[in-house]
Amino acid sequence: MATPLIFGVGAVAAAVAGRHLLKNGFRIGGKAASEQWAKGGFRAKMDRREAIAVLGLKDGPMLRNQLKDAHRQIMIANHPDRGGSPYLASKINEAKDLLEKTDGKKR
Repeated sequence: MATPLIFGVGAVAAAVAGRHLLKNGFRIGGKAASEQWAKGGFRAKMDRREAIAVLGLKDGPMLRNQLKDAHRQIMIANHPDRGGSPYLASKINEAKDLLEKTDGKKR
């Protein structure tokens, strides 16, 4: 008799906790998971700021050194030959090309 009661209370507690997480968002490092990513889609013509965001880099003096490694890691995860999206791969390559061209020029 006590087992179904304990099971029922546990199910209600799990439902309340799940509702709270869905309503308030999962928190990772103080930010909701949805706040970790850029809002909206890609722009028609990529600019420097978007390219830096696509590659997950921070603008600064070390950008040039981190560019190759960041591009390699993201392409390994998103390569079309391994089930990734060709569109995302083209955007990742476009971001790398744009940063290689604009790095060193006046921002």
